[in-house]
Amino acid sequence: MKKNNFFALITITALFACNGEANKKVLIMGRGSITANGNDVTMKEGSGYAEETVEVNGDKPVTWNVTTPTGKNTINIPADKGFYILNLRADTIVGSQQILGTDISNSRTITQEELKKKIDSLTKLTTGANITPGSHNYMILPNQSKKISDNTGARVFGPFTKIPGTLEADKSGKAPEIYKFYTNSEMRELIANFKKMTY
Repeated sequence: MKKNNFFALITITALFACNGEANKKVLIMGRGSITANGNDVTMKEGSGYAEETVEVNGDKPVTWNVTTPTGKNTINIPADKGFYILNLRADTIVGSQQILGTDISNSRTITQEELKKKIDSLTKLTTGANITPGSHNYMILPNQSKKISDNTGARVFGPFTKIPGTLEADKSGKAPEIYKFYTNSEMRELIANFKKMTY
């Protein structure tokens, strides 16, 4: 009886070890349809924005075999815990951390000076000119992955997706950590619309 209990305990312990909380989360941004199966990621041709979130367990680097309509590639997800983005689109993706109420899609009235500063900052973002380690701005080239936060619970909104008007607090009851991303072409359209508002 004791022997059976011992084996049962080992089995339960093994199950918990395999089903531990993911310490990496990867948001795959692409076009058409995306499927992830183990270390294999496939994006099939199609129209419209597509995304898939994959949770990764373990504290070791992971290599993914990625197949897209343009060919095959290998993507390395580092050992570091955190939230990553993998860009499988043909266009560069740019974005930054957003503070609730001040994000660029917010409808509040801003001064001409604020608007011009915003245009300058966003224009620099499309070329990677204002990307620094502490700026929380990101430029992710096609077929590139990038860590954007240590927080796997961060809320990330991809291209063509609006940040909701209301968001739930995080697990600790604080305001959620939010990031918004755009394709470079989408960002250029946004900048052009902002320029129409200047005088």
